Amino acid sequence: MKKLYTLLLLSTLANFVQAQCNGGRFDIKIFPEFIRTKNIPYHYAGNSSGYFQHVLMDVFEPKNDTMQLRPLIIFMHGGAYWTGTKDYQSQIALGEDFAKRGYVFSSATYRLEASFVSLLFQDKMLKAVGRGVQDTKKLVQYFFNSARDSGNPFRIDTTKIFLCGGSAGAFNVMHAVYLDSLDNLNQDWKAALNQIGGVFGSYDFIDFGKKIKGVVNINGALGDKSYLDNNNTHFLSVHNIYDPEIPFNRGRPYNIPFLMEVDGSNVLHTKAQQLGIYNPFYIIPDNGHTSFSSDFFGTVVQPFFDSTVWYMKEFFVHELCNSTPTAIRNNSIQKLNLYPNPTNDIFYLEGLTQFIGQTISISDVVGKLVYRTVFTGKLLSSKEIGLTKGVYIIQLFNEKTNETQIGKVLIE
Repeated sequence: MKKLYTLLLLSTLANFVQAQCNGGRFDIKIFPEFIRTKNIPYHYAGNSSGYFQHVLMDVFEPKNDTMQLRPLIIFMHGGAYWTGTKDYQSQIALGEDFAKRGYVFSSATYRLEASFVSLLFQDKMLKAVGRGVQDTKKLVQYFFNSARDSGNPFRIDTTKIFLCGGSAGAFNVMHAVYLDSLDNLNQDWKAALNQIGGVFGSYDFIDFGKKIKGVVNINGALGDKSYLDNNNTHFLSVHNIYDPEIPFNRGRPYNIPFLMEVDGSNVLHTKAQQLGIYNPFYIIPDNGHTSFSSDFFGTVVQPFFDSTVWYMKEFFVHELCNSTPTAIRNNSIQKLNLYPNPTNDIFYLEGLTQFIGQTISISDVVGKLVYRTVFTGKLLSSKEIGLTKGVYIIQLFNEKTNETQIGKVLIE
């Protein structure tokens, strides 16, 4: 009888959780209001200038929520380790959105460099990454300790923590989960991390590769794909194919020759597939960077903000409910055939009848959109469009098949 009761209870709980995910909590915004608690210190540590500082976060929660234990999303902003803030408009918008879906959301900052000069020196950048990893682990420890020792004031389910970040923030969370003491660090990484006290030892109070529910990597990277030997933690990746700051494949951040090589999202996705790690991968087919949020100012950028939130939400629902995502899939990226190239006016796009009626967009080499319309299949005139001399990126996107073709044209 006791066994039967237990099975009935487990079945009821499973159905309850599944109902929350299917058109309910976690899936849509069911709470009209949220609560934001600002400037909570979670770490006190020395920065790159040698001074100790309080490291802060904000916590967003659904208002009037009666659920006893809630999943936690930790999101770390970008900013190349010398700028950025938890108070970015995009960070606040993410906190509001996910709190209204029933999550607890932590928008966290981390120790930053005094100026952009650190970008020019590998040693400084590696230490900055190391401090970011330390702060990430301390933040998780803060929530574990508050749940254990302080009555769990935010009602966190410590078995359902997601670590998320954009750009530098993605470096933090990816290395916090996938870099461990068994990995073969090269001497440069090892020396830099040792000089700041390391990222293992006292920082590994839990097995991050098993205790973290999932990771969201937006335009981030790992020092080496070999770190990705953990088959427990799934991750979502979002990355611009021509990202000028963090390489889509293997390369150096900002193409600065003095910085370390890293493996970007495309390399990590291939490795994840080899290892059998669930890794939905959303490719943005342009040369932007963390397209959901503007560089330096952190304002919300549409439509990428909404699409990024949607992919994150689908990933979280998949991990919480063990269901098949409704539409997460990889973009099909193909090379666009166009001629003549170079051209001084007229050019043609070849063999693209499947894109007629779909969207064609043209951007300059820094990613600024200069033209967008419905593709008719007819020839294009650079003079009619208003293109001056230079290189432009042509992109066709089929919303029905999620297929993209992309190429470059030189206007002489």
